[in-house]
Amino acid sequence: MPAAITFDFDPTVSPFGLSVRLETLALGAVIFFVLVLIALRAGREGKGLEAAAGVRSPDGKLRRDDLILIAFGVVPGAIVGGRLGYCLLHLDYYASNPLAVTDPGQGGLGLSMAVLGGIVTGIAVARLLAAPIGRWLGVAGLPVLLGLGLGKLATMLGGTGQGRYSDASWATSYSGDGPWGSMRPDFPALPAQALEGGLVLAIAAAVMIVPIVLRLRVRPWWRLARLGWSPWHEWPLLTGSAGFTTMIVLWAVARFVAVFAWRDASLVGPFRAEHAILVFMLAAVIVVQTVPRARAARRDAIARRQSTASVSPSRPL
Repeated sequence: MPAAITFDFDPTVSPFGLSVRLETLALGAVIFFVLVLIALRAGREGKGLEAAAGVRSPDGKLRRDDLILIAFGVVPGAIVGGRLGYCLLHLDYYASNPLAVTDPGQGGLGLSMAVLGGIVTGIAVARLLAAPIGRWLGVAGLPVLLGLGLGKLATMLGGTGQGRYSDASWATSYSGDGPWGSMRPDFPALPAQALEGGLVLAIAAAVMIVPIVLRLRVRPWWRLARLGWSPWHEWPLLTGSAGFTTMIVLWAVARFVAVFAWRDASLVGPFRAEHAILVFMLAAVIVVQTVPRARAARRDAIARRQSTASVSPSRPL
C-alpha cells in the first residue's frame, strides 16, 4: 500500500565536486545554531540575574571562549556514549561480533547515551577550566532542547529513523535511489523521527511561552524589557543546573513516547531496549546533578557546626 506521504528528492548535494548528504549539512547547521544561541544567552545571563535578584552577579558574564572548549569536550563523550548505546540496542549482534564494536564503518550511534556521555565530558572540561558549571548548564538547557528537536527533524532529509511499517494515514516513505538511512525506505512507515522532533519542539515552545504569558498578566512587556527581566529566573526549575536537568528530563519524556513507534523488537511488553536506556540515562543525570549538591550541603552543615562549637560561651561578669 502506498504511503500517504512520499518523499522523492536527492538526499545529497555536490558542492565543489564532493558528495555531501543534506542530513549532514542540516545537522551541522543545527549544532551551529545551538552554539550561537548558547553564546548569546551567555552574554545576557549576567544582566538577567541582576534584574531578577536585584543585585550584581559576582561572576560577571560567562566567558564565551570557554564555550568552544566545552563544546569540543562534549564530542568524545558523545561519540563513546553513543557507540555504547547503539551496541546495547543491538546487543545480540555485538555479543557475537565483539570486534565490530570499534569498527566505525559498521552500525551507528545511539542518541540517548550520546547525550549522557556528552554531558559528563562537557562538565569535566568545564571543571578543568574552573568555569561556573551551574551557570553554563543554565544557559545551555533551552538551546540544547531546541537542538535535539531540530536535529531529529533534520534526519528526515536522509530518511533516517523511520519507525515501524504501517498503513496509517500519516505514514511516510522515500522513493528514488537515495542513499536513505532506513531499511526498505519505500515501505510506508511511521515517521518516528518527525514524531520525536515535533514533541520536543512543542515542549520547548511551552517552556518559552508559558512563563512569559503568566508574567505578562501582571506587568506589561515593555516594562519588563526595560528592566532587562527574564521570565525564567522566577522559575527555579528552569534556571541553573536544575533548569538543564529539567530540559533533559522533558526531552527524555518526549523520546520515551516516540520510541513506541520504533520498529525495534519489544523487550518487555510494549517497551523496547531504548526505554530501559532512557530510564538509566535519566537516573544518571539526576544523580550527577543531585549528589554534588548534597555533598556541598553536608560540608556546609559540618562547617557551620564546627564554627558554632569553636565559639566559647561568654563568661558572666
